[in-house]
Parts: sequence; C-alpha cells; structure tokens
Amino acid sequence: MYLINQEDLLKLLLAILLGGLIGLEREMHAKAAGLRTLTLITLGATLFTMFSLRYSDDRVIANIVTGVGFLGAGAILLSEGRVKGLTTASTIWVAAALGMGIGLGEYSLAGVAAVLVFIILWLFTRFDRLVDILGREIRAYDITFVARDGKQEEIEAAIHECRLKISRRRRMKVGENLYQVEWEVRGTLSNQTRFSDIMLADREIIELRY
Repeated sequence: MYLINQEDLLKLLLAILLGGLIGLEREMHAKAAGLRTLTLITLGATLFTMFSLRYSDDRVIANIVTGVGFLGAGAILLSEGRVKGLTTASTIWVAAALGMGIGLGEYSLAGVAAVLVFIILWLFTRFDRLVDILGREIRAYDITFVARDGKQEEIEAAIHECRLKISRRRRMKVGENLYQVEWEVRGTLSNQTRFSDIMLADREIIELRY
C-alpha cells in the first residue's frame, strides 16, 4: 500500500503553487484573505475533490461549493457607507474552484484559469481605479448639525459646490436643537475628500460619519 502516488503529490503541490500565487497578490494589497488563507482554501478544495473521486461521492464536491459560499459571505461587510469584501469573497470562491479542478486532474484548465484570475485581479484593479477617478465613488454621509434655518440648504450647497450629486436624503430630529441628515452622494474621490474636509471645518457640524 502506497502512502501517496506521484499524481496525488503533483495535485497537492500545484494547489499550493496556484493558491499561494493568488494569495500573495491579495496579501500585497492588504486583503483579509491573503497568502495563507487562499493557499489553504485551494489545497482544501483539492483534497476534498480527490477524496470525492476516490470514494465515488459527488456530494463532497457539492458541499465544497456550499461551504466556500458561507466562507466568502463572511468576508463581505459594510464599512464607510460602502459594501466591501466582494472581491475577497469572489477570490475565495474561485480559489476553491481551482482546487477542485486540480483535484479532478484538469491541470491545463486550472492553469489557464489561474492566469485569468491574475489578469482580472491585476489589470481590472487599474480600470476600477480609473472609474473611481472619473466619478463612481459613492458615499453615504450621516451628518448631525445644529438645527437652524437654512443649515441643511447650506450643506447641500457645499455638496453641489464640490461637484457631487445627491442620490437620496433622509432627515430626522435627534435633539432639541439638532438635526441628523443622511445624504448618499456620488462623485470623484478627490471631491468626496474635499467635501468631508469642509464639513469637518464647520463648527455647526456636531458629527460626521460616512
């Protein structure tokens, strides 16, 4: 009885290589799912698929997809008025798919897919930044300010002055002399930063969150 044959060893080493390379790219961008996480996910998916083939149980492969889906969902969160972690969750999902491909012996397909993953993560990031520069940045500002006539209009004038577009607004009274308004605005990152700096310098602004 053998401990491990050459093909099984090749699958495990290839899983470590591809998962490690994708994880390294994520690690360089300071993402939550980095080198060790994605390497282990790819290796784990490979092992599960190998066991599934060895014991003729297709349910294992189906359970990989479900389990990795829960793992990816845990990487998604709401921060600074934006949903973050979608790319990390997608990377976790595709790392598991690569591991399954390796476990099935589809080396060429897994290799080509890994190259495409690198292209998407590296090249598309540049396009994403360009789109942000051109005005895709969306923020939800939650601003508490002194309740006086014309103050809300003054804040909205500052929004327009910074060349930002208001998508929606919601106002409520939070105290005897305070209002809290939530604005969702769209514009370039530099204009968003300019607006937040103006609000922080305003003495009538009690609290600014986004």
